Amino acid sequence: MIDLKKAKLPQAIDVGGSLYRIHTDYRYFLRLREHLAEKGVLAGDLDYMYIKEKPLDRLAGVKALIAFMTPPQELPRRTSDDNGEIVLDFAIDADYIYAAFMEQYGIDLLTARLHWYSFNALLHGLHDTELNNIINARLYKPSGRNDEYEKTKQKQYEAWRLPQPADNEPDEALEDFLGALKG
Repeated sequence: MIDLKKAKLPQAIDVGGSLYRIHTDYRYFLRLREHLAEKGVLAGDLDYMYIKEKPLDRLAGVKALIAFMTPPQELPRRTSDDNGEIVLDFAIDADYIYAAFMEQYGIDLLTARLHWYSFNALLHGLHDTELNNIINARLYKPSGRNDEYEKTKQKQYEAWRLPQPADNEPDEALEDFLGALKG
């Protein structure tokens, strides 16, 4: 989360009271997200996130990296009708993310260097792009009417819906990894 009272974005994580400099470019965190979902990933496999020194307690380091990657957000609050469905996939939606950043901000994500927090803030601020239309289609909830509008919305939902963990087998790799983090 960006703190506007500070002149710079954080460049390190705290592990056991010691600071460790990390790569903060958004590409590193996109790669980290992928690696965390892979089966058989060990904490040491994520050492590429550190610039020089690595913490001795790699699991604590991974916990700190995850906390850095997913800082607490006060808003929006979760609502009772939030079913946790995935509506954005950085790999599947890469072309649309790229196009939205280019259209909205004039930022070429292939050449830009963006801190992970900056990338997320800009991503959250996107509006009126094809990516927003796709996300809106994925958020569709039927109203129960049986008219042409509902049929069209349902077709869009089905066309754009991302595979969900419940659609496939449980995400055992992520569950195993998170289990190891909990000790």
